[in-house]
Amino acid sequence: MKLLSIIIPSYNMEAYLAQCVESVLRTPSLAALEIIIVNDGSRDRTLRVAQQYADRFTDTIRVIDKPNGNYGSTINAALEIAQGEYVKILDADDRFEGSLLAGFIDFLQKIKGVDMVV
Repeated sequence: MKLLSIIIPSYNMEAYLAQCVESVLRTPSLAALEIIIVNDGSRDRTLRVAQQYADRFTDTIRVIDKPNGNYGSTINAALEIAQGEYVKILDADDRFEGSLLAGFIDFLQKIKGVDMVV
C-alpha cells in the first residue's frame, strides 16, 4: 500500500503536465507515492504525455482516460482506484516546490492514523 495518492486532473494540459509530474518525480520518497493522472477527454496530447510517464514509471504512475465530464468527475474516477492511505489533489498546471513534498511525506509517516491533514 502506498502512503500518498496524488491525483492530477487534466483537461487540455499538454503544455503543463510534464512540469507538474516532474515536480512529483523529483522526491526521494517516490516509493511512498502513487500518481494518478486523469485525462478528462482532452483534445490536445495530454493523454499521450500522461501515458509516456506511465510507461516509464509503471510502479508509480497510473492513467485514467475518460470522456469529458467535469473537475469533480476526474477526482471521483481517481478515488475509485486510489490505493494510498492519504490523497492529495495536484492540478496539472501546478507543481510541488523542491523538498516540500519530501517533507510532507515525512510528516505523514510520523502522524499515521489521522483522518485528515490540513
